[in-house]
Amino acid sequence: MTRTPAPRPHPGDQPGKQQLTIPLLMGLALLSASAPFSIDMYLPALPGIVADLTTTQPMVQLTLSGFLAGLAFGQLIIGPISDAVGRHRLMLAGAVVALGAAVLAALAPTIEVLILARLIQGLGSGACVVLSRAVIPDLAKGPAAAKAFALLMTIQGVAPILAPVAGGLLLEPIGWRGLFWVLAGLALAQLLVVVFVVRESKPAEERSPATVRGILGNYAYVLRSSGYRGYLVCFALAFSTMFCYISASPFLFQEQLGFTAREYALIFGFNGVGIIAGTFLNGRLIGKVPTHRILLTALGVLVATTIVLLIVMAVAPVTWLILVLLFIAVSQNGIIMGNATALGTGLVRERAGSASALMGFAQFGLAGLTSPLMGLGDDPGLTMAIGMVTCAVLSLAGAVYAGRQGSSGTATGSRTSAS
Repeated sequence: MTRTPAPRPHPGDQPGKQQLTIPLLMGLALLSASAPFSIDMYLPALPGIVADLTTTQPMVQLTLSGFLAGLAFGQLIIGPISDAVGRHRLMLAGAVVALGAAVLAALAPTIEVLILARLIQGLGSGACVVLSRAVIPDLAKGPAAAKAFALLMTIQGVAPILAPVAGGLLLEPIGWRGLFWVLAGLALAQLLVVVFVVRESKPAEERSPATVRGILGNYAYVLRSSGYRGYLVCFALAFSTMFCYISASPFLFQEQLGFTAREYALIFGFNGVGIIAGTFLNGRLIGKVPTHRILLTALGVLVATTIVLLIVMAVAPVTWLILVLLFIAVSQNGIIMGNATALGTGLVRERAGSASALMGFAQFGLAGLTSPLMGLGDDPGLTMAIGMVTCAVLSLAGAVYAGRQGSSGTATGSRTSAS
């Protein structure tokens, strides 16, 4: 009887050999940074694109909407597929697509081509983001996973704050097309990371069936975990809390409080330092304090701070107090985002790709809905504060719900926290 030879493994298929090292974590952090940089770096260039491509402001806004749509749905599609076929090849394809789309955007002769390029860029970036998150629960759990996610969430949290500053500084010397060449360089660096640093993290024996039914079943699997659903709400609404600030702050600081554009950029960047400080504090606490308790404490600080901010905005907008409150509120995302991700995906590690995909879809989908709401009303500071309080309270409610489900045995959040 002739023995059928075993299929030759793909070069990236080396499960069990990859360790969650610092170089790998830095590479995954770079992959996770593609989306926020691609969203925010070119925002200062939007008026210039209108003039250069002889188009309208609503058409240029579609370049942002197209990217967000590609980003959200790209994660939703790629995440469960990676649970079935593995991470590495899809990550490689995503990096190649993101690179090609950035080059197309830099060379776009018309607004229609630019919109298409941005949609494709979102799909490629979405694959990089969702798969960089999925690798961590493949390789680690408990405090180790929480620390790794803290690093990734730091990059994702700081990038939306620093990217517009970098874009504003680079716009004049290199133009809006130059900004897309910078993003192409970032995509090339990501491609090199995938080729030389990242290997396959999902063993073949742990993969789900590679069928439509199997892929859809991955989502059903993760959503059956009530604890995961709670952390999903917590994660997405915490990000939306910060997005209320990102969307409304230009009008608050420059029009309402009278800061110059340069002063606003410095304030924006300083709050990014707050996120880094929050992540550093989180790293010191993980392993000493249960992860869920750290998360609830940070959410409690966020809720209390935003409530005080709302009172200040409604009664007497004192500039120095607004600055302090916003710094404290934004800093909490350095603690919240990583812990919510680690606890949520830790409950459904077998389908980490699908869990990460739903978190990414909810994160950027809700952010996309939140942003235009910050333009309502005549008082941008008050509108921002109302949005931040609402999102913060709902985020806390999600975490409390998840913790209760874990303690009742329907999730493993408590065990993860205590490990």
